[in-house]
Amino acid sequence: MEFVTIADVKVPVLPHSEKFPVFPSSLVETDSVKQTLQKILYPMLEGIPVLLVGDAGVGKNALIYYINSLRKQPTLRFSFNEDTLPEDLIGSYRILLDGKGFTWSNGPLTNALSEGLSFVADEMNLCAPNIIKRFSSVYESNYLDLLEGSGERVNGKTGFWFIGTQNPSEGFEGRKPLPFDITKHFAVVYVDPYSPEEMFFILKKLYPMLGEDVLKQIIRISLESEARIKSGEIGKGDLEKYHFNLRTLQKYCNRLVLFGAKDKTVAAREALYLFEEPFRKKEDKAKQRELIESEFGGSVKLVPTKGYVQSSTIFWNDKEIKTWDEKKTISLLSTYPTPEPILQFLDQVFTAIQAKENILIEYREDQDPQEFLPLFTELTGIELESVMLSKGMHTSDVVGALKPTEEGNIESVTWVDGPLTRSIRKGHIILISGLESAGAELVEKMNMLTDDARSLTLPPESGEYLPIQLTEKSIVFGMKSFRASKSVTTISRAFRNRFTPILFPELEDVKVLEEILEFYLPEGVLPRSLARFHLKAKELAEKRTIGSANLMPYRFGIANLLKWKNHIYRHNQTDVKDIAIRGGKIYYTNQIADPKERKELERLLEGFLSGVEVVSTLFEEIEEKKKTFTVESGLNRKNWWDPELHKRDPLTGVAKKLNSGAETKRGIEINTPETGGGTKEGPDAWYGQDTQGNQGQGEPQGGGGAWGYRTDELYKQFLKKRRLLWDYSIMVGLEEFKSVFGKELEEVELNLEQLFDPEIDIHRMYKNEGSRVDARKYISYKSGRGDTKIFDKTTIEKNDEKLKGVEVTFLVSKCRRIFNFEYSIAMLSALLVSLHILNEHDIKTSVHTFCDIKNSKDTVDIFNLKSAEEDYTADKEEEVFTALCKNWHGDSIPEYQVLSNAERFFSPDAQTKIIVILSDFRGQRAKTYIEDELASFDTRKLKEAVLKNQEKNYVFLGVGLGSRYIAEHVFHDSLQITADNFYSMPNLIGAEIARLVQIHHSLRQ
Repeated sequence: MEFVTIADVKVPVLPHSEKFPVFPSSLVETDSVKQTLQKILYPMLEGIPVLLVGDAGVGKNALIYYINSLRKQPTLRFSFNEDTLPEDLIGSYRILLDGKGFTWSNGPLTNALSEGLSFVADEMNLCAPNIIKRFSSVYESNYLDLLEGSGERVNGKTGFWFIGTQNPSEGFEGRKPLPFDITKHFAVVYVDPYSPEEMFFILKKLYPMLGEDVLKQIIRISLESEARIKSGEIGKGDLEKYHFNLRTLQKYCNRLVLFGAKDKTVAAREALYLFEEPFRKKEDKAKQRELIESEFGGSVKLVPTKGYVQSSTIFWNDKEIKTWDEKKTISLLSTYPTPEPILQFLDQVFTAIQAKENILIEYREDQDPQEFLPLFTELTGIELESVMLSKGMHTSDVVGALKPTEEGNIESVTWVDGPLTRSIRKGHIILISGLESAGAELVEKMNMLTDDARSLTLPPESGEYLPIQLTEKSIVFGMKSFRASKSVTTISRAFRNRFTPILFPELEDVKVLEEILEFYLPEGVLPRSLARFHLKAKELAEKRTIGSANLMPYRFGIANLLKWKNHIYRHNQTDVKDIAIRGGKIYYTNQIADPKERKELERLLEGFLSGVEVVSTLFEEIEEKKKTFTVESGLNRKNWWDPELHKRDPLTGVAKKLNSGAETKRGIEINTPETGGGTKEGPDAWYGQDTQGNQGQGEPQGGGGAWGYRTDELYKQFLKKRRLLWDYSIMVGLEEFKSVFGKELEEVELNLEQLFDPEIDIHRMYKNEGSRVDARKYISYKSGRGDTKIFDKTTIEKNDEKLKGVEVTFLVSKCRRIFNFEYSIAMLSALLVSLHILNEHDIKTSVHTFCDIKNSKDTVDIFNLKSAEEDYTADKEEEVFTALCKNWHGDSIPEYQVLSNAERFFSPDAQTKIIVILSDFRGQRAKTYIEDELASFDTRKLKEAVLKNQEKNYVFLGVGLGSRYIAEHVFHDSLQITADNFYSMPNLIGAEIARLVQIHHSLRQ
């Protein structure tokens, strides 16, 4: 008998059937690899199944392939998932082609047993344990009874070996620990990650031409990057599963061999491409760049990109890539604009193409690279095949299926390749979009396609049992948008690691946009005006200056701008301005729902296109973060006081009471107790730059006050009916409040319900009985190449447990400085809506107010209006409403003091903890200038408190009140409620809470 020595262990080489392939593999036997191999080999020689457990990318499958390549043993691998059924592994009956009988077709496990092959149960803990137990006799006693077939017993032939692999259940979604009554039959081997010394040894062995210093540098960068990811220092907000391991290091070394083994510039550049560029946030990129520059000794500067095409080759800086259609390549390069960000993007793409890597293009939703798609996917001149994935698709839609012949005869069917199979056979470029939407069964196919095997196994009905291979010229592109929330699926960490991620650039610089437009239009005022209006509209939409009443903000992406350009280009006339305005309306303003917002945006459009700086007080104030769009009203807005009698020196903080206006006052009356000044102030106490009484000249300094009232129709009518008493209370009952605002609140609740609706899960299943016949399954059945499971039993279920573990706490600053009609009514509306919606979805909530109720200047009073454990009943709603209507006379306190013990606001069962804090965030004493506010001790301490609590996984939404935009400087997520958008406060807060829940909460089972 022939033997081979593996890791100092003598292993027999057994004869095998040559119809099954032996996968080649190269593995460097370090000390720990030898130890791991020995842990695997000795149980194998004793006939004991082995279960390999380890992190993604540690080489679990590589170890098995390495052993079997040396002993010339074929490996059958099956990736388990939650949909795995016994017949997938064991086999099933199939009807003979003549329709006169049946034949049994073995599954991969049965084939491995009968042929004496190795069987790898990949990701075994993704499968339900009760399914695994169906073939327990295999890993217990080395045989299988074909209960689904003839009932005969299949004994394991000499050479049969059962191996399971799995990721740990900790830190990997969907993985659960296998029960002991299964694992007790296995020799469980934990595969440790490589140590830095081993990484160096392996890389030095594989790449002897590379210097030791550069290998040590990149290993340190990789280890530190991985440590930062695990600690949450980088990548946390991206919601993606980044991973750096030996595979990443091998990519780096391959690139150095290709582009310059001894070139320090290349070494630094490729480190940036692989370890900085995948991250989205500027701060993450800055940290990674600093790490890389510290290793390579100084600032890393990328050289300008230069390229040309000659002799069927694309020369791109130090890249040389073969083009299969030179004319097409030249045409594409001359058809698309290539500003510097696009050139740098192409440089990364060409680097990955020459290194024969799979490429994952990631992009922000509004920066969809669709407009530039041919430029980077078809530049090599090879035909492109697009594979678009979505939830609920059949694998056969992509891979292929049996279909009737052109005659349509049910007895005459043939195998028809799907787009994925067709592209592999023809050697096309493969573009797979919607990767995150792929189901488990399809992901299994993609795993094989994107790992070292670069192959795809077709289903039995194709008539092919050998995998089909990618050609040398084929490139696999994947495309996916950034993950917006944890409730949205994404690709796994292991699957991502098989790709090289490249971010499509965010084209938001005005000069870059002008350069793109000037590629198509004459240089000058027109491209400049289009680019600037695009950025202005985008800015207004992102700040919710327009669309504040919408559930979702308006989005204006690069596609809008290029379609606008196309409109001008196609319909060019003498009066270019009119065409440009029409195009701007088509692709920007026509989608604005609010007529007044649409009108203002159209006025802004005309102003930009006139070539003259638009004069619009409203928009200038928006630019300076002082105002938002004002909804006009038909009500009389005349001042009811004489402004001349109420002017004061801007910075005193005190106004002398010359005239109370008692004879003619309408609606609101505010009586401010003594604060920073020595004079009691009444209805004349109007503070703030956007108020009326002092014509916007004053700013609060030492004392209280309010920031004016607006004239929205509904709120103004209600204001006229009520008289607010002089003790900082809203004298209105819940019933009357709902009689006025009930319909509006119901509409907001209805809209917000959609954001919290549970996800719909589609489970495809086929049975031997049922009422709905799937045509493709029936065709397979009639042809004799499919089983009798022709009835579609697909289920559509709602995951009602999706929001389990979410808790939301509202902290309301209840002090006289920020009390006024608009804020109070809007706050009541927002809380009623939010509490109702969250209660309907079984999300626990609590409400607390804080102030210095006795104005003692040294007390923090926190009042609990509702705890997380209390049900939000009708009585509790009345209680909360009443408490929020009364006693707003307390003094303000520094907000950071409230956050010193955030745990008290949540129940022990809380998993995702969201704190919504409503205040003006001006601390105990407001300042004259916003710069002083931001630099104040109270603001600095608040920032520290927020960051400290964020490290404990608390999620904050800061809701700023008034014209001072302080919240956005303190909180990662914030809203600003001003005199011009307070009527949208319920919608804005509700939508933001829903967004935060979707981003930060993932279902825990």
